Amino acid sequence: MRKHLLKKIIILFFFLFPGSIQAMEFEDVEHGFWAYQEIDKLTDEGVINGYPDNLFMPEKLVTRAEYAAIVIKALKQDKIPIEKMYSFEDIGPEHWAWGYVLRALNLDILKPASDGFFYPDDYVTRSEIITFLVNLLRTEDISKKEAIIALQNAYTDFDDIPDWFKVTAGKAEKLNIIAKEPPRQNYLDYDKNVTRAQMAVFIANMKRETDKYLAEKIREEKSPKIAEGIIIENVIRNNDVVIIPEKTVLPITVIGQISTKDAKPGQMFQARFANNIVDYEHHLLLSKDIILIGKILDVTDGRPFVRNGGLIFELSAVNNKTLLTRILGVAECEAPEVESNKVKKAAGVIFKGKEFTAKDGQILYIRLFKQMRVNIVTGEVLD
Repeated sequence: MRKHLLKKIIILFFFLFPGSIQAMEFEDVEHGFWAYQEIDKLTDEGVINGYPDNLFMPEKLVTRAEYAAIVIKALKQDKIPIEKMYSFEDIGPEHWAWGYVLRALNLDILKPASDGFFYPDDYVTRSEIITFLVNLLRTEDISKKEAIIALQNAYTDFDDIPDWFKVTAGKAEKLNIIAKEPPRQNYLDYDKNVTRAQMAVFIANMKRETDKYLAEKIREEKSPKIAEGIIIENVIRNNDVVIIPEKTVLPITVIGQISTKDAKPGQMFQARFANNIVDYEHHLLLSKDIILIGKILDVTDGRPFVRNGGLIFELSAVNNKTLLTRILGVAECEAPEVESNKVKKAAGVIFKGKEFTAKDGQILYIRLFKQMRVNIVTGEVLD
């Protein structure tokens, strides 16, 4: 009696102060149990719950409703808005798992039946959870031959694996996400129902892969981008920020066409860098995909024997949030002088009066009128 009362006090303390003690030990999951670590971790995180009397029931089969709740909690999607509502004859808002089921359906974790039922108490098979995990996780494409070799080397029941499932199972095997329960660790048992212990291992393996992917993504996002392009050698790097000095010359190409024939001060146009701009370590400084916004400041008409046409314009960069960030530089573009061979032979006179036109894709050069700072991790042009 006293032991039973003590157990209730411990359970109550755990729920009132969940961070005060470590995860509870289940009477039916010993330390040497094959899935002990996964069960301990996931119950501590609240992904899988235990039962009254301090039991986990590791051999109990997982229902579709339980499966929806476990996966949604594991993916931390239990608060996302429900965009599409469903109606079933065998489950509704009064069911404990209704919110999880709706979210699982919205995220394509589960499929609704075509007969108007959900079957919340039907059991989930190993092939269903394996297929879901392979579709969820980032996997490399493998050939059917590669899948067959991987499965033949791993499973005694290879001949029982249906042809349609072999590539999916092969991907799962290469990812090492399949729950392998002793003494049947050499059997895929693709059509068997999933136990709670197996589900804990499947979900723990999923979390391991998603955590690994997120870590790689964060590392990738925090690393400078590498690219080929036009090398600017006289830059100054300060951690993630590179300074491109004043008076650096950069090539651009005009999108569309601008000409002294019809251009007016204040007219806007678009341009791009002629290529990626990189430093000597090939860190991407300015992408050729950045849109540059040009503004014509002054237009000089071409006058015969007096002057060639010319444009003065400024350029601003657009960062990855499509906001104008700062002026890049000012360029003066003038039509080339035209020489007449006959006149040149006689008196060396040079004709003027030619209009200036920058055609689509034509390379022009701008000179920075002040230094420019670029974050080589985010690609953002800084003020």
